Amino acid sequence: MRLLPIDSARRRLAKLRLTTALALAAVIIPAHADDPVLDATQTHQQRQQALQQKIDNADDATRQLLREWQDARESAERIEQYNQTVGPMLDQQQQRIEQQQQALASMDKTREALPATLHQMVDRLREMVQADIPFHRAERLARLDALDRMLEQASMAQADKLKRVLSTWQQELDYGTDIEAWRGSLFKHPDTEVQYLRLGRVGWYYLSLDGNQGGVWQAKSGQWQPLKGNALEEIRRGIRIANDQRSPELLSLPLSVELSDADSETNGNDSNTSSHDSTQGSDS
Repeated sequence: MRLLPIDSARRRLAKLRLTTALALAAVIIPAHADDPVLDATQTHQQRQQALQQKIDNADDATRQLLREWQDARESAERIEQYNQTVGPMLDQQQQRIEQQQQALASMDKTREALPATLHQMVDRLREMVQADIPFHRAERLARLDALDRMLEQASMAQADKLKRVLSTWQQELDYGTDIEAWRGSLFKHPDTEVQYLRLGRVGWYYLSLDGNQGGVWQAKSGQWQPLKGNALEEIRRGIRIANDQRSPELLSLPLSVELSDADSETNGNDSNTSSHDSTQGSDS
């Protein structure tokens, strides 16, 4: 083994100590609290961090304001669309309100006039029944008598009275547009059972139960006029049609009323005979 000189070993040891000291100094110096350079650096870094925080906060606030502005714009657009849609409806509603206000203003007068109007409607209906072909006459007059008694009831609301009167009017109007067949006592001959056929308000007929006799009511004379031959077969066909036993078809039968008395229900055929369309229930 080669041994180094003592001086050389000492020099190397001293050099190693110096290197170690410098390294320790390099580590210790940055952490020294009293170094002015370090203080300035830290202060600058703190200011930069504070500034960056302000920038970040401002950026967040800007984005929040932008979102709020977008929401407000969308809300404004929705409101505008809603106004365009609802505006006309509101105008119509306002018009209805104004009309209702006008109706309410005149309601007192209408309420005062209603009782007399209802009595007039019933009286007019009674005149119509008495002047009409006398089918179901007892039943129809009894219905009008019940209306008269109802109108005298103080406890019944006027609206309910009006409803009842209008319902009876509708029943009478329906008689003019339908076809009907039923069995009953012959009008003015209560001991004779017959089959009836009614065509609206212009034709009222009967057929004996054996089918050999029949007649048509003549409103002008107030009597039954006997029918024979093909007319009896037409009555039989009409009865089957009214009872849904035969398809609707034209019927050729004499009328119960003169055309001059029922010109709104006839089309100008002669005063004694007419073709009746059973699909409509009135003279064609």
